[in-house]
Amino acid sequence: MDTIFLSTGRYELGELGSQMEECIQEVQRLEEKRKQLLAEVLKLRGNKNREEEAEGSNDEEEVTEEQMDSKVAELMDILKSEEEGRREERKKEIQSLREERAEEERRMWKVNLERQELQDELRKLKMRLFAMVRACTHSQASLNNQRREVELLKREEEKLQSLVLQLTEESCHLRSDKQQQLLQLQTQRQAQTSSQNSNAQQELTECRRQSCGDIQQYLQGGLRALENRYEPILLALLKRREATAGALVRAKEQAQELRAQLRPLSDEIQQLKLRRACLEEKLKIICIHRKEDAGRYKETVYFLEESSRELKTEFKIQKKKTKDIEEMRDRLTKQLRLYRAAIEDHNECDHEQET
Repeated sequence: MDTIFLSTGRYELGELGSQMEECIQEVQRLEEKRKQLLAEVLKLRGNKNREEEAEGSNDEEEVTEEQMDSKVAELMDILKSEEEGRREERKKEIQSLREERAEEERRMWKVNLERQELQDELRKLKMRLFAMVRACTHSQASLNNQRREVELLKREEEKLQSLVLQLTEESCHLRSDKQQQLLQLQTQRQAQTSSQNSNAQQELTECRRQSCGDIQQYLQGGLRALENRYEPILLALLKRREATAGALVRAKEQAQELRAQLRPLSDEIQQLKLRRACLEEKLKIICIHRKEDAGRYKETVYFLEESSRELKTEFKIQKKKTKDIEEMRDRLTKQLRLYRAAIEDHNECDHEQET
């Protein structure tokens, strides 16, 4: 019975030994894999010295568990510090991009404010120009009215001059008619008798004097009637002519003043238009720069997010691998304890058999 128990115990110990050998080989394989993973992580970090140390550690026959744990802890601390450094760099980059965006928004606000001020100034100048043009058109209309009145006065003056000429011609005709009548009377007197006395001559002279007086009275009465009729009209026309001449002079002076005021306003409008064009071009350039900065900002944010995701995935993978290695180590330690306990029991059985 004891021999059967010993044979079964030896058989179990052999199986347990083979399992332990397999576990030891698995542990060695996992340690090699862990070293390779450490070397890959160090390569990713770009640290050549640590790479060489990792490669040198691959060439060694055995590495203690404490050294491996310390290396893993050191590597995890380094990865955490690098991750924190990357986060700080990303925060700084995002903060700088936000500051640049705020600066661009301030510049855009200033440009829009300047454009609004220029539009207000241009609107005021347009209102002033419209008022001056309206005053100029009003003055031009009054000037045209006065010119028409002057033309009417000239026509009336021409009519009056023609009337005066007609009256003078009529007076000349009347004088010529009276002279002819006098000549006829004289010829009649001379034809009647040549023996008339001095009384007849006196009658003839009186008749001549009376006829001349009648003609003068008729002419003076006609002239007075013409003067009484046309003198107030002529005076009113002269007054209107003087008034229109003065108004014409004032209108010309006002038109010249308006032209003189209009010239600097037109120059100022041209300058404002040029300034507005420059500001619009500047605004277009700022908009283009803003779009480019926004594109760069989006690309940077996308790149940072991608790198952050990659680092997170790498960290998760490394954490999972470390966890798997720790679980494997725990299992191996448990199996090793069982193996040691079995060996101790086997040794005790051998010792009892020897005794």
